[in-house]
Amino acid sequence: MGQTYRPESDKREYARVKAEFALTFKGAQVEGKGRLVDLSIRGCLMETDQIPRRGDILQLILKMPNARSPVDIEAAVVRFTQGIRIGMEFLRINEKSDKELREFVEERLARQKATQEV
Repeated sequence: MGQTYRPESDKREYARVKAEFALTFKGAQVEGKGRLVDLSIRGCLMETDQIPRRGDILQLILKMPNARSPVDIEAAVVRFTQGIRIGMEFLRINEKSDKELREFVEERLARQKATQEV
């Protein structure tokens, strides 16, 4: 029987934010397009029809909204797959892309916090 996801059991080190935008990915065995579901400064969850295998190393290009330049994740490892959902941990990212990613996540976290306080 499958396990039910419980947020309180989430042991992630970094906060995740909802983020829905396009991305492309490429690895040794698979490449394709997907849709980002959520994002942190060290990982993401995406949905795609081109399913990589657990342990695959992928290069990701995140097409972030608001005219931000694309974020290039040089290396991300596939940590889990569940149907069309793929969970990844970022292993290597250049300084410029890391800065863009952090700004995006921090902005979304601040927005979420502000809505919760209202």
